[in-house]
Amino acid sequence: MKTIALVTFDQFTDLDLFLMWDVLGRNQQDWSVRILATSPTITSAHGLKIDVHGPVSEANTADAVLFSSGKQGIPAALQNPEFLPSLKLDSRKQYIGSICAGAFILERLGLLAQSQATTHPEAQAALHARGVEVVEQALVCRERVATAGGCLAAMYLVGWLVESLFGVTKRQETLLPVLPAGQQEHYEQLISKSIQQARGLL
Repeated sequence: MKTIALVTFDQFTDLDLFLMWDVLGRNQQDWSVRILATSPTITSAHGLKIDVHGPVSEANTADAVLFSSGKQGIPAALQNPEFLPSLKLDSRKQYIGSICAGAFILERLGLLAQSQATTHPEAQAALHARGVEVVEQALVCRERVATAGGCLAAMYLVGWLVESLFGVTKRQETLLPVLPAGQQEHYEQLISKSIQQARGLL
């Protein structure tokens, strides 16, 4: 049983977190998913309050860690004195990813040094200003670290993670229930191509 941590904060982008949570949460046999934050209750960018499952520090022992995003939430989280110091991640042992502006957390943790990355289109210039080579791509991964740009790219990020942990078949099984009717084959080709491109195989 693998453990997956979804790390978030106040003013998180609703779709980013809930899309990953919903897709991953449908499987309770191969992995467990927990939403982590620095406080027991957090509020989304649209004002939805949720109770989280544990503190951010739990991410340090997870098999995989995915960071949520938030236009206001990311800057506030990075200024929170409890947030970054609680994270002691190891990309040699853990799979680590981010959606949209979550890439700024990876950069602050030193996980994007001398590496390419992607983020939300509106945040690309700011990430580039931090010394990161930003690629106009939905998903970018280097070994065990991945970044995704655009809320719906969370589906690619989850696909990359599941495929990395369990293989292509499990990734297909995981994403199939959320694909639009009559377009499953089209989406499968797009997802597969995006993951291969992210790995530099195309």
